Amino acid sequence: MHIDSNTYLSVLGQINLDDLHIQQVFEYYQQRYQISSLAQQFVAANCRIDNEFITELSIGYCDRTMGTNIPKERTPEGAAIRGSLKRCGLVRPTGHELFRGCIVIPTVDNDGSIISAVGYRVGRLRNGDKSVVYWHKPEPKAFVDVGMSFAKELIHGQAYH
Repeated sequence: MHIDSNTYLSVLGQINLDDLHIQQVFEYYQQRYQISSLAQQFVAANCRIDNEFITELSIGYCDRTMGTNIPKERTPEGAAIRGSLKRCGLVRPTGHELFRGCIVIPTVDNDGSIISAVGYRVGRLRNGDKSVVYWHKPEPKAFVDVGMSFAKELIHGQAYH
């Protein structure tokens, strides 16, 4: 069987690891919500959501344990996953999760891909913490623009030294 390079590149282009990692994060948060009585009590006391819609809304809870389930950053796999989550904004450059300590409610598009989320902080607020946290999935073009900007800075910096 012969596969031409255009077909191969077309299939390869459909595989987006950032989207996969985003999906896995929100699935993990959903699992953590299901086993957290603290998170469930917070939703019951503060949100007007019928129990039947909680599963449909894919409500999750970021209990700061996700990092312990991802390979270490010094491994190739861990570096790739953590880098992907940093590019998407779900993990900060410091390695902390954006939604740490939050009830998380994602928004999906017509294809079922997560495109944004809102988090409601449970418990005390630390310095600089916001009680409500918003996230929007970066547009693919944004990655290209950031990369090109960085490349131009490198070239510009080297040209004048």
